[in-house]
Amino acid sequence: MATPQVATSLTLELQAFGRTSTHELVIMADAVRVYSPAAGLEGVYDAATDTLQITLGNDGPSVVANRDSVAALASRLQVETDTLERSLDALPPEHAKLSRLRMQQLFKRPEDSAEGVAVDRALASGDDHTLHGIRCKGYRLLNGDAEVGTGYFASPHALVHGHTLAAMLALVHDLYLALQQAAPAYVGWVLPSDLLSSLQPGLGIPLRLTIVNYRGDITTDWSVSGIREVMAAPQRPE
Repeated sequence: MATPQVATSLTLELQAFGRTSTHELVIMADAVRVYSPAAGLEGVYDAATDTLQITLGNDGPSVVANRDSVAALASRLQVETDTLERSLDALPPEHAKLSRLRMQQLFKRPEDSAEGVAVDRALASGDDHTLHGIRCKGYRLLNGDAEVGTGYFASPHALVHGHTLAAMLALVHDLYLALQQAAPAYVGWVLPSDLLSSLQPGLGIPLRLTIVNYRGDITTDWSVSGIREVMAAPQRPE
């Protein structure tokens, strides 16, 4: 049996896509384990392979994501998107216009889902705070020149094994960028673009994020609490 080691445990309260969920994270030297009982989801990030595996339910499917697998998926999406565009260009103009309109309707967010605004840059706000005993740097989150949110980010050094969590968040952000570049309409439909675009590696670990759309409605609310040191068995490859 593996000898338990000091790890960091925390609770993530997340509002995205109009839903609120709670996730428990255990951060170790070589892995991050994510437990989301209400959503029936578990995840394991393996630092050695820079791979995130997400399992839905006890007997549900598993999704394994790393930069190679997502690059392959992005490439397929790009080919399919290019093929579709060429097929539309070959149609008579009135038919192509109708087909594009139908595509826009297909990729439109459900009416009961909050429409997010992607974050393309962040500027230090000078509004720094101490959250849960950890000093955080405040940022204004922007889309172009419009401020679409605020965030408070902690240095990875502030948490035991914080660099492992930072590496996982960097992977998630990079996966989003790869898919976004390949098929922006599809990604904007199925993924919380506002949240994923705000997990920018250079900013650190977000302890508090609030993102709004152009109407001022909150689309993403990310709050970390319950940060404490625990003993946990290190991750072992299966």
